[in-house]
Amino acid sequence: MLYLAAGSCDWASAIMSKDFSSLGFAQSYIYPALALFLIPLASLFFYDYVRSDFDSAFAESIIEEINANNEFGPEEKAKMIADVHDSPLSSIMVSNEPNAVAWREDLPAEFVWQQLSIIWAIRLAWFCILGGVGAFVLTSFSVVLSLRSQSMQYYSLLMGWHVLRLFCTLEVIAQGLLVFSLSFWVPAYFFEVFFVKVLLIFGIMAIGAAGVVIAAIFKRVDDEFIIEGEQITREMAPQLWYDLERLANSMGTAPPDHVIAGIDDNFFVTQQPVKVRMNEEQLQTLTGRTLFVSLSLLKKLPGEEADAVLLHELAHFSGNDTLYTQKIAPLLVRYGHFLQGLHDGGISLPVFYFAVMFRALYEISLGSLSRQREFRADGLAADKTSPTSVARALLRTTAYSKYRNELEQEFFDAEQAHEEVNLSQRIDSGFEEFATAFADKHDLGELATAHPFDTHPPLSQRLEALGFNSSPDSLRAAMNDHSMGPWFAKIDGADSLERQQWQQYEEQFRQFHENVLAYRYLPSNPSEQELVEKYFPVVETTAKDRKVIFDFEKITFEDWDQPTYYREIDSMSLENQWGTRLDLVVNRDGKKKTVKIPLSGKQPEQQQVIATLEHYYSRAASAIAYQQSLNPTPVASSDNDTFSME
Repeated sequence: MLYLAAGSCDWASAIMSKDFSSLGFAQSYIYPALALFLIPLASLFFYDYVRSDFDSAFAESIIEEINANNEFGPEEKAKMIADVHDSPLSSIMVSNEPNAVAWREDLPAEFVWQQLSIIWAIRLAWFCILGGVGAFVLTSFSVVLSLRSQSMQYYSLLMGWHVLRLFCTLEVIAQGLLVFSLSFWVPAYFFEVFFVKVLLIFGIMAIGAAGVVIAAIFKRVDDEFIIEGEQITREMAPQLWYDLERLANSMGTAPPDHVIAGIDDNFFVTQQPVKVRMNEEQLQTLTGRTLFVSLSLLKKLPGEEADAVLLHELAHFSGNDTLYTQKIAPLLVRYGHFLQGLHDGGISLPVFYFAVMFRALYEISLGSLSRQREFRADGLAADKTSPTSVARALLRTTAYSKYRNELEQEFFDAEQAHEEVNLSQRIDSGFEEFATAFADKHDLGELATAHPFDTHPPLSQRLEALGFNSSPDSLRAAMNDHSMGPWFAKIDGADSLERQQWQQYEEQFRQFHENVLAYRYLPSNPSEQELVEKYFPVVETTAKDRKVIFDFEKITFEDWDQPTYYREIDSMSLENQWGTRLDLVVNRDGKKKTVKIPLSGKQPEQQQVIATLEHYYSRAASAIAYQQSLNPTPVASSDNDTFSME
């Protein structure tokens, strides 16, 4: 299984979660991308109308003067009027003819500036429109090229990234100028007024959008790939390294430079620099070709099944899959940060939707070639072992991932804190039964092997490509071997290493689940309240030299005649009129009222009060929403005034 794009998972996952049918893709990406043309087209329509109006008014005034002049005969007047129509005001304003230049010099500077601003706004609108059309063509062409090969995929993305970031930046600047210009001309033209505050607001928005986008281009991105596991050296597992070299030689490729063993539910290879956690504070950076193996899966892959999995991974090295992934991944990370800049720029949102469309199109290319690589790696592994071994390995790893995910979800959904999370024990004791019934319980057409970036073909397609008979009987037979995997024993101390990693993972899971419960509970008993208060203890601070106390359910302020419960708060605002204060609009006894917390002028005190309120209020809102999702019926207030929904 090939590790695809370190650091770009958020955007890739979001994109791949969409409907990729032709209609779904159009609705999700192409239609929003057309917003790129909204501001330019609106500007073009408006300014062309204004220009035509000025041209007509200018022509009418000149023609009126010509008709009023009795020195010219009818033929001369007709010729002069025709010349007026042939030379509208907008043409004269940009003409380089000596007469036109001399005529413009006698005009008021304000009038010249107004006319030129209209003309340049039209040109800017056309630049945006034609540039957008060109960008659509270019991105479509580059995506088509990217489908041809891995090298073309890389170079098309490289070209697309450099061209698109330049285009998007210029487009944001141009559209910002158009918006700023419209903020002056729309009220000036229709109402003969303009508003300085409006100009300032849109000017700041335009400058801010351009600044955010430019900063996103040059921002240093964090593309660290941290692996939870332990590096397996040759001294720790000489037999494993010997057999890996044997498999690599049979595949016609060099062995990996590093092997990392963990407890994830997948295997993968990468040439990205990886960081392995040595302890809670230290990370070790490994460069070169890295193979990640799952200890828990190695223990459950009997016979040639582990060989098949490892050969599949080594096949990615032989096909230079990881090499091109190493090149592509940083580009995807930088593109993701650039998208974030476009999104955060405000008026750059139309450009953002266009850039997202290109990323989505490119994701189709990534997925297509990734699936081809998986079929190729499956085929090469089958040649060195057997199609049956590869098929059984795929079934077993998919079943293991499915079972582990179901158990983790069960632990996570529990409404009580766990004294311990015995996940590994549950997996070891129950996997055999689960695997035996796996073929009868699950639709293979909807499943795929687990992977950090899952663009693999569905399991049923991979089995079909291997020529494996996917009947229930053959599937059950494939899962009947429950012997210990031979590769697990090739790592000295594998049992203790796996147990140590599981203990760390299970404790982290337990603590995470306990923290989540603090956001779920509206405490109904002392143990639930104790848990919530563990993460949300009583905080006592001052607000303008007066004591304010926050606990998990309410705020107590010495100026109030009663506490304010978070459940009562409809809205909050920070006010600076007549002193800084927090205004809380509360709904109490069917009536709305505003309670106030005056704040000191000292920034640290202000920030502490505001941050504490936001933190505790968000917990309360999350808990209320969660309990309502479980029980839509309102919960009556309890005697001890713990949280309830009204």
